[in-house]
Amino acid sequence: MAAFQLKGGVGKTTSAVNLAALAAREGMRTLLWDLDPQGAASWILGVDAERKQDKIWSAGKPIGRYIQRSRYDRLDVLPADLSLRHFNDSVVDRESALLQMKEAIDRLGEDYELLILDCPPMLSPQIEGVLQAVDYLLVPIEPSILSIRAYQQCREHLDWVKKRQWLPFVTLIDRRKAAHVEWVRETAPTMPELLSTVITHSASAERMLEDREPIVCSQPYVPLSRNYEALWATVCERTGMRAPQAERQ
Repeated sequence: MAAFQLKGGVGKTTSAVNLAALAAREGMRTLLWDLDPQGAASWILGVDAERKQDKIWSAGKPIGRYIQRSRYDRLDVLPADLSLRHFNDSVVDRESALLQMKEAIDRLGEDYELLILDCPPMLSPQIEGVLQAVDYLLVPIEPSILSIRAYQQCREHLDWVKKRQWLPFVTLIDRRKAAHVEWVRETAPTMPELLSTVITHSASAERMLEDREPIVCSQPYVPLSRNYEALWATVCERTGMRAPQAERQ
């Protein structure tokens, strides 16, 4: 599964991190693969890259040596670093990226039940190859013209993605704003493909970067955590994933 949006700042990384934490908490062996050079997902999970990830792509280094444990049971991280700014130069084209990612997913499938990719907010032939290798695209959409336009551009350009593979959902809803409430009530229903769960705007999301901990772990009872739990349940229902129920720590 890849968390992806052309527009930045829409909650892509926070969604990827919290869903990964929830999957691991429920007993699913999970790997979060951070492909965004800024490394925000790695940072939130308290993992600093020990090796330059670009070597996986440019030199074919064994992927296992780049994976690091997080402090959460059953959740590992393949952290990002600034070497990924050379990603498009390290992979020849879409076909090469697709082949490399498929081979990586096959190998990782022996150790992990769920792989979540946090992708950069850009679309190149190489990133397109990465997206083509995954089963689902998790796409956060905030109630703004630019965010909706970016999502529509993805739908138009990535025309090889099957309908069932799209997992778009509404995020950053501020219920104090009449325009946001109206958007949820009137505009969202015109997009029947949207998941039913809505992620609200919360200052808790901003604190995650400071605390370096998913909100579902640090503050499991706040509304934002409940939102992500509902989103995870909806994703499982839509995709047919069934995580073994592990005792919560």
